[in-house]
Amino acid sequence: MHDELVSQFIDDELDLDEKVLFVETIQSDPVFTKDTLGLLQQEKILVMPIPVSRPMLKLSSTKPRISFKFFLKSFSAGLAAAVVTLFLLWPDVTIQPVSHRFVIFAPEVNHAEIAGSFSNWKPLSMKPAGQNGYWELSVALQPGEYRYSYLLDGNEKRPDPTSLLQEEDDFGSVNSIIRIGI
Repeated sequence: MHDELVSQFIDDELDLDEKVLFVETIQSDPVFTKDTLGLLQQEKILVMPIPVSRPMLKLSSTKPRISFKFFLKSFSAGLAAAVVTLFLLWPDVTIQPVSHRFVIFAPEVNHAEIAGSFSNWKPLSMKPAGQNGYWELSVALQPGEYRYSYLLDGNEKRPDPTSLLQEEDDFGSVNSIIRIGI
C-alpha cells in the first residue's frame, strides 16, 4: 500500500484527502519517509534532461562543406570497399556437378553413343541397360544448358524423344536441349 501511495504522489494522482493521508504517514513512519525520499530522488534523476555535448553547426549562406561530388566519391569508395571485403570474406563455394542419366530406347541397334556440348561433341559410348533395348549413360554436369544427340550404330543421329526442348542445328539435324540446375 505504501509503494502505491508513493507512486500516486509522484505522479500527482492523489486527491486532497489522499494527500493528507500521505503527509500523516510520512510524519509517523520513519522507514516510509526514508523509502519515499529514495524514490523521489530516483524520479528526480529519471526526469532530469541528459546533457548532450554536440558541436554547434555553423550555418552560413556560402557553399556547403560537403559537396555532392564529395558525397558521390565517398559513397563509391565505400561501396567498392564493401564489395572487395565481401569477395575476400565470402566462403569458397564450389558448385558440385550433378549426375544426369541419359536413356534411349533403341532395340534395333548394336551400339549407341551420345554427343553434346558437354563433351565438345565427342561421342561417349552408352551401355545396354538390361536386355530390352535400352541404352544408358550417366554424365556429371555442371549447372547450365546443353545440346546433345544420340548416335546409333555410328551413323544415325537422333534427338532425345523424351526431351521437350529441341532445336535445329546449322547442319540440318535436330538437337535436344537439357537444362541442369537452372
